[in-house]
Amino acid sequence: MITNFLQDPVANSIAILTLLGMLFSIITVMFLFLSKEVNFTDKLPNWLIPIFSIIGFGISFYLSFIETTNTPAVCGPIGDCNKVQLSEYAKLFGLIPIGLIGMIGYLLIIFFWLLYRAQKSPKNNPYGLIIWILAWFGVLFSVYLTFLEPFIIGATCAWCITSAIIITLLLWASTGLARAYWVGED
Repeated sequence: MITNFLQDPVANSIAILTLLGMLFSIITVMFLFLSKEVNFTDKLPNWLIPIFSIIGFGISFYLSFIETTNTPAVCGPIGDCNKVQLSEYAKLFGLIPIGLIGMIGYLLIIFFWLLYRAQKSPKNNPYGLIIWILAWFGVLFSVYLTFLEPFIIGATCAWCITSAIIITLLLWASTGLARAYWVGED
């Protein structure tokens, strides 16, 4: 594991910091969700959800394109996106490109956000909770993938890290919606 990390210590350190940020977010969001007091996640504007989702979809589309066409990725000054995209972990079960899974996830979040917006009352609106659950799946899957980069693959993909940050921001942005439904608040 340490040998893999040392293949690109700068980029892999960024992956570890991202991983720690996601783990901190998981704990904090769960605490805020269960809190009886109003918190700042309740006050986040829900229009952030489609903005983050569109950005995440764009990143996932690009990664899916890279994964399916074997086109070299544009990575930037640090990291090795191509090593990550060529690894066995770039496809789920060796068949489904991870970028495609991300595209579907972000599209589902946008779809349920539109359904959420079509409803009038947050307390009778389960779509906010569904968005939150989708974001949870995305964050947990991103934790797994982000762990693989520095410790197993030995390379970090800046696009993947950006997508992990976006889905984590979606978790934060959707917590207030889920909480309003869960506790029955308007």
